[in-house]
Amino acid sequence: MTLAAILACLLAQYAYPVRDRQPLMAFYGRIALSAAKRLNAGDRNSGILAWIAVMLVVLGPLALFSALAAAIHPAVLWLIEVAILYGTIRFLATTMQLSALEKSLREGDVRGAANRLSLWQGEPLESEDANTIARLAAEHALREAHHGTFGPLFWFLVLPGPLGLVLYPLALRAARSWAHLVDPDERDFGWFAARAFHAIDWIPQRVTAFAFAVVGNFEDALFCWRSQAAQWMQPEEGIVLASGAGALGVRLGEPIPREGEFVTRPSLGLGEAAREDALASLEGLLWRALVLWLIVFLLAAALQGA
Repeated sequence: MTLAAILACLLAQYAYPVRDRQPLMAFYGRIALSAAKRLNAGDRNSGILAWIAVMLVVLGPLALFSALAAAIHPAVLWLIEVAILYGTIRFLATTMQLSALEKSLREGDVRGAANRLSLWQGEPLESEDANTIARLAAEHALREAHHGTFGPLFWFLVLPGPLGLVLYPLALRAARSWAHLVDPDERDFGWFAARAFHAIDWIPQRVTAFAFAVVGNFEDALFCWRSQAAQWMQPEEGIVLASGAGALGVRLGEPIPREGEFVTRPSLGLGEAAREDALASLEGLLWRALVLWLIVFLLAAALQGA
């Protein structure tokens, strides 16, 4: 049933694409900000309390509602799973952005590609160099593929019903919101949320990185994962980016312009720096990784039915 729910979700998203700002992620953001507004005392204890409160407020009713739906009929629970998948998974949105960026760069519309990437990643882009845009687009696509597709799918496989589909993005949203949108003097409030998401994402990050290796250049992906990920500014994110770059056989990272100067960033991957043709290759890599995930869900269903 879970595999059928994923396929139904992808078909629904193809027929009726999700808006750029997904309603579920916006809802999680409002919940996180509301909890911060009411419970933020600027210390770690209040952050722990707020995180637990957010999880209980969202996951508690969802668990009861899922149990009730399953008691009525399994098909009702399946429809709920499809609906939450539809509002959570961003795979088709990611591949469509990659395709559009690759087309713009191939046609020489560098300014249009820069504007599209800036809107996609939610921050200004201070470069109109085609190669820099291609590198940053590939990096953001790898992040989006993990956070918007493969991470939630892992927890969908592990937890019953739609709980995992909500747990992962809700924890991600709380960690990001409380890291960036609270007063700098009260950053201790987001300490627990960041560490809770680190724990929740520890296995999915490595599963995603391994999936990229399996469907790409296996040896290079594992080499880059082991030797380069720890050098990235965020080593956990570096696991996904380094493995993806190695699987593609291109080089990501490296300095980029920001606020009038170049920001030093380590290199990730091997070979030549990513160009626009790497975006088409990355799109293929993501599709193969998704097929691998679907095979895993098929095997899990077969084992449950055995």
